[in-house]
Amino acid sequence: MTDLELELRDLAAHLDMPPAPPLSGTVLARVTRRRRRRRFVALAAACAFATLAVAFAVPGSRASLLRFFHVRGAAVALVDRLPPLTTHRWLGQRIAPGQAGSRLLLPSGRRPERVYAGDGGYWLRYPGLLLFEFASGDGPEVLKKATLGKTDVEYVDVDGEPGVWIGARHALYLPGGPPVAAGRVLIWQHGPLTLRLEAAVGLERALAVALSVR
Repeated sequence: MTDLELELRDLAAHLDMPPAPPLSGTVLARVTRRRRRRRFVALAAACAFATLAVAFAVPGSRASLLRFFHVRGAAVALVDRLPPLTTHRWLGQRIAPGQAGSRLLLPSGRRPERVYAGDGGYWLRYPGLLLFEFASGDGPEVLKKATLGKTDVEYVDVDGEPGVWIGARHALYLPGGPPVAAGRVLIWQHGPLTLRLEAAVGLERALAVALSVR
């Protein structure tokens, strides 16, 4: 049995999923349309289940998936309950900006106070602002998030690139770590990278900062 199959079996024990509706004769007749949609549906389901298998692998927790958002390298699940969260977040090994393995993208070109190498990318700390950037590809999501269904979560456009805005407290899952409490966040694609901006600002200000990154 593959790792994905084991994750899906574990997921089934922690989620309340509504029963599947019965198939009508009309649906059964649409075989050709189903073939065209099959690949997309399979990919979407794989992303959703892989995210939730990690997001809700908490003993004793039981949550229902309400909605799902995705950009390359990151996924956000809206649920009816969050797991216990820690406020401690280890960002990785502190390094000098010049030690990064690639050129760092900086808001308005400003040099960060501190840079950390961790979680497959780089964390840049500024006063009141935390930026994470990593090379994203076709592999598993690096960032996994869960937030309550009533939270303001929406798709946004960042200079022609797709992004997701999370306007309230939520759970952040990083590789190999426990769920961490996080605040308002903008996640967006920037060429081959995916960036995550966390700051106590509204969407308009977060977009302005994102547009200044270069």
